[in-house]
Amino acid sequence: MRYVLGIDGGATKTHCALYDADTGRLDFMPYGAAGHERLRGGFDELPGVLRGAFRSLLSRSNIGFDDIEMGVIGLSGVDSPGQHRIVSEILSNLGLKRFSLYNDAFLGAFTGSGGSGICAVNGTGSCVAGLDASGKFVKIGGLGTLTGDFGGGLMLSRRAAGLVYSQLYRDAPYTALTTAMFRWLNVTDRDEFWGLITERLQNEPEETTLALCRHLFETAAEGDAAALALLEESGRSYAGGIAGAINDLTYAPGEPVEVIFAGSVFTKGACDCIQKTAEAVLRQKFPRSGFIFRTLDVPCVAGAVVRALRELGVEERRDSVLRLFRGAVSLQGADKAI
Repeated sequence: MRYVLGIDGGATKTHCALYDADTGRLDFMPYGAAGHERLRGGFDELPGVLRGAFRSLLSRSNIGFDDIEMGVIGLSGVDSPGQHRIVSEILSNLGLKRFSLYNDAFLGAFTGSGGSGICAVNGTGSCVAGLDASGKFVKIGGLGTLTGDFGGGLMLSRRAAGLVYSQLYRDAPYTALTTAMFRWLNVTDRDEFWGLITERLQNEPEETTLALCRHLFETAAEGDAAALALLEESGRSYAGGIAGAINDLTYAPGEPVEVIFAGSVFTKGACDCIQKTAEAVLRQKFPRSGFIFRTLDVPCVAGAVVRALRELGVEERRDSVLRLFRGAVSLQGADKAI
């Protein structure tokens, strides 16, 4: 049998997939974090994490690395040639024989039709990544404030808390976020509120980040001016990154630009203000370009499998593979809702 392996290793979670190209069977498995930048031991800890993920996934089908025809591995933190070289060596030493390694931001772009697309990622972090039909790759952002990113759950959650702080301590205008967060924490005093926020971010960072993002998007959906302004600013930033990618890539006359919004903040948020703002800015900036905008409805690891099949020359499986992933996610609930 011919198996295809896909890995999407991020800062907070990893999605693993094994596709049997002969039978059409898909095995989808969530796992822990596999981004070396968030692992306490960094690159030294990464081999053990990946070994555990591979063993867990392959044992479910009672196969080994010799049965893998092709693997596509997308990992966060693979941003430079040096990092790519280190991680490639780790994968080879673990026993993976034939594979391609990419930054995880490209996985969403790989789901695009025709093997090209631009993916705007809004998960734990934020970046834009894409490729064109000729195979040229471009990645913009992904290093937080260093690259001027304005998106991602970590940043947006802190900015949401900052809006409340500014109302309480800087005489900024009222925001419904204050009422929502006070109710969430069951407090009425501003000092007690801020003490609880900082304590929870230290002791329960992931849960608190999700809660802050949820309140931001819910109040924006209800029309809160401060929350909407924050998300619109993020949308304009994403539009700038996407525009930069369009300028770097090559499109044939009449070829539409496919823009894919991926990551839990985009796919699970109660308000699509960021996407709509980005779309409006891009249509104004490129009035003669045709756009296809869509929010990814499968986990990004689906792009890893699609890319692996493309590299094997069987890209016609794209649509059927994506349908399999939609079923797998609906059964297993891959992501927490924001």
